[in-house]
Amino acid sequence: MRSPRKCFVLLLALAAGSLASAKEKAHEETLLLDTHRVTITVPEGFVFSSGRDDQGSLMAKVADIREKIDLQVRFQLDPDSHLGTEAQQMDFLANICRQYVETSVEKGYEFKALTPREGSGTYCSFTDATLINRLPVPPGEFLHVTTGVKVLRGWLLVFTVLSNDTASTEFQTALKLVRESFAEAPPPAKKT
Repeated sequence: MRSPRKCFVLLLALAAGSLASAKEKAHEETLLLDTHRVTITVPEGFVFSSGRDDQGSLMAKVADIREKIDLQVRFQLDPDSHLGTEAQQMDFLANICRQYVETSVEKGYEFKALTPREGSGTYCSFTDATLINRLPVPPGEFLHVTTGVKVLRGWLLVFTVLSNDTASTEFQTALKLVRESFAEAPPPAKKT
């Protein structure tokens, strides 16, 4: 499927520049979301970029250097836990994924529990029906889109994984990254 948001044009440009200088070892990145310090452990062989979309929302992108996986994340404050329950998360995803359902092979939702290390989450995957008979998939397009939400105390992230399969090591690494990373860092130690 084509990239779901125009706001990632900036992130794509940042990631393209980062591909040439991708670090070989895993490293951590920290983003500030209001009073929340969010850490992301960037796996080996992946590059990280971040910025703000045209509405000012904090965004991040993690992509493997071979361009097999494109993980896009949008951060939102959620102090009132509007998506705290599984039913709320499924309703939210059904609303934002409507465009994918209509053009998918699945023609429906198959929600799965994200089971993150902290918080809760739900996701679903779709296969682009227009690309199923055009293998290999043309450059810049992806056969599968997996969209979900991870809810933590006071904030949440909406994520999209673009991929050409849902069984590869890169895909599993992207889901693991959402489950285990993108967590709130402890406050810095106070100097005494």
